[in-house]
Amino acid sequence: MRILPPGRAVLALLAALGVAAGCGAPGPGTEPGESSLTILVPADGGQNYDPQTNASPSSTQFLMPVFDTLLGSTPDGATTPGLATAWVLSPDGTSLTLTLRGGVRFHDGSPFDSGAVKRNLERGKTAQKSVVAGQLASVTAIDAPNPSTVVLHLNGGGGALLGFLAGPAGMMASPASWARSNAATVPIGTGPWQVSPDSIPGNDMVYTRFAGYWDPTVARVDTIHIRVGAESTFVPGLSGGVAHAVLLTGSPTDGTTLSTNGLPVRTASTTYLHMFYLNKTGVFADPRVRRALSLAVDRQLICDALLYGRCVPTAQPVPPRSWAYDTASAPPAPDAAAARALLAEAGHPGGIDVPVVVSSAGTQLLTELTALQQMVADAGIRISINARPVAQLLPALDDGTAQAYYTVNSGGADPAIPLAQMTAPAYNPGGYRDPAFDAALRATGAALTPADRRTAYRRASAAYQATDFNVIVLNQDLQYATARGVTGIGARDPLTLDVRGAAVPAEAVP
Repeated sequence: MRILPPGRAVLALLAALGVAAGCGAPGPGTEPGESSLTILVPADGGQNYDPQTNASPSSTQFLMPVFDTLLGSTPDGATTPGLATAWVLSPDGTSLTLTLRGGVRFHDGSPFDSGAVKRNLERGKTAQKSVVAGQLASVTAIDAPNPSTVVLHLNGGGGALLGFLAGPAGMMASPASWARSNAATVPIGTGPWQVSPDSIPGNDMVYTRFAGYWDPTVARVDTIHIRVGAESTFVPGLSGGVAHAVLLTGSPTDGTTLSTNGLPVRTASTTYLHMFYLNKTGVFADPRVRRALSLAVDRQLICDALLYGRCVPTAQPVPPRSWAYDTASAPPAPDAAAARALLAEAGHPGGIDVPVVVSSAGTQLLTELTALQQMVADAGIRISINARPVAQLLPALDDGTAQAYYTVNSGGADPAIPLAQMTAPAYNPGGYRDPAFDAALRATGAALTPADRRTAYRRASAAYQATDFNVIVLNQDLQYATARGVTGIGARDPLTLDVRGAAVPAEAVP
């Protein structure tokens, strides 16, 4: 089968962004003389700013301006200070002691201290619909011996916890805010910006500077706009002066187009695993059917034909840039005949029908899924494509309306986070378990040294692939671009344009 590279989509009108294109004019919600930063994203946001219940893989982009995390991480997954300036994991892995940063306050003026950390983590473990409960399962008790010290007592899973505390599980909200009826849409964190009442959920998320932030060098712009738009609007939006930065998740030629126009384009070096999440209560309950789908996919062809080689074909649940990635582990070679034989062995000699959902907000994933639809048909797997709004995708996977969800995982270089996401209830309808994989996951929590963690996560990755828990296709090498003169913007895991420290010269204001 031959797959042709996708044609360039017709550029959408700048009006589709919902903003004016007059260069030099202040952005909406700002006053003359104030600085404003606008970024464009394809994902929905503004409906739920609760890091403990928001299951969206793109949630960090909208949460990061508002919330600090207890710990941070480097691009390769190493732990760095955050709201905790020091951390000590006991030699036997049964306790983690955090020393908290002093002088930090929440947006409502209440102090950030060990009591607040204790309440946040306890809520994360027990809140209804918590998406971080599994990440905090190793925490058995929490002590706050003084305002600047927190001791987490563990059941041996401390090796993974450091990575979790650098993500949503480590985002700290004011406990007083939970009593308010609008807590999910008007969050109270310790971050450098606050959500503005001028925000339009799902369209334009507006953030204003928090004057009491503990590090005054971080918030160098007064107002941030995170605007939602189709990926096809990113190039004209940046070129036309209606945005300052975009993460290029659309056509793989967008970076070339912007570079040709003289705009700075950089490699993002973020995790961007393209994959099928599978509902393993239906036809994919049989591991032979899951393996058939994996064998029907020619990963290298998708990478070369649709992404022009800017990707790594892989079946591993950790990204190629991670310290846990196994360079000796290659994805399975495409074999349509073997896939058909597996389907017949599983009782499907005539093949299977698989409804798959994909986001209607993007173009690249839909293009890929269309190509995959043709590709796997050779093995007797008949995919029907249903493009839907982001809010409808996980419910469709969960209720069985869709047997698969084609999307990305952008969890990060520390393998604890993507593996936790891929096995979380929201992405694993019916709670499918595999004994060998579960045992390998438990072993990752008990591994404490870097060498032991690398070994343990590589074994967990191998077990994940052995059961075809989900089908991973590739990791895309993303790029991001900025307007001329804009500085301090980076791209980080999970898939996020990092605006902390960004500066916008007056002539670059949309």
